[in-house]
Amino acid sequence: MKIFRPFRQNSKENFDYIKYALGEVILVVVGILIALQVNNFNETRTEKRAMKDYFQKISFNINADIKESERLLKFRQDHIVSCNKVSKVLIENNFSDQLLIQKAIFDMIIEVQLNFNKDAFESLKSSGYLRYLKNKELEELLNDYYNQINQIEMFEIDQRDWANALELELDRTGFFYSYTQLDQKVHTDLFTLIGNYSSELKNHPGHKIIMRLLFRGGTNNSFLTGFYENHMKTGNQLIEILNQEINH
Repeated sequence: MKIFRPFRQNSKENFDYIKYALGEVILVVVGILIALQVNNFNETRTEKRAMKDYFQKISFNINADIKESERLLKFRQDHIVSCNKVSKVLIENNFSDQLLIQKAIFDMIIEVQLNFNKDAFESLKSSGYLRYLKNKELEELLNDYYNQINQIEMFEIDQRDWANALELELDRTGFFYSYTQLDQKVHTDLFTLIGNYSSELKNHPGHKIIMRLLFRGGTNNSFLTGFYENHMKTGNQLIEILNQEINH
């Protein structure tokens, strides 16, 4: 039986080698899995930090946006009142408050500046991190909020373009030349009394355009006030959810 002893010894050595090799493979695989897990953990932590940073910037922008909407809402509300009041006094030939008349007209044709800030949200979308957002309520609210801003901008631009077109008509008819009395006085400031609206000026063709401006200012602005109110409500809801995500 001595003849089989070398074979048994070789078999044992081979088996030991295979066990050792398998052990090495297992160790390598476990090491790779641990490394992948650590890498995934680090990536997740980096993504969370980046998302919180974006959320903080968006929240800061929204706070500023809400103040902007408050300013524009007050402007539109005041303008509705002044347009309706001036329409009434012009119909009644009451020209006692010339500054009120002038302000209502020029508030309609002077361009309103919009200062909403969408930079942080656009950066978040460009970064690709938005796909990792698990809070669907937050995602829907973000989209709703910025869609509201786009809607406000669209209506404000429409309002401006419409008023600018009527302003050109007023200029072509020579109304502003007569109203501002350019052949009689030099003007240095738009916010002082420019001219004198009188019963004679009501006979000018441009008077009908003025009444159209006042009509739109007193009616269509009510649509815009609703947009601003909804925008502020959505903005406050969004800030609350963003703060929860930031502090989570």
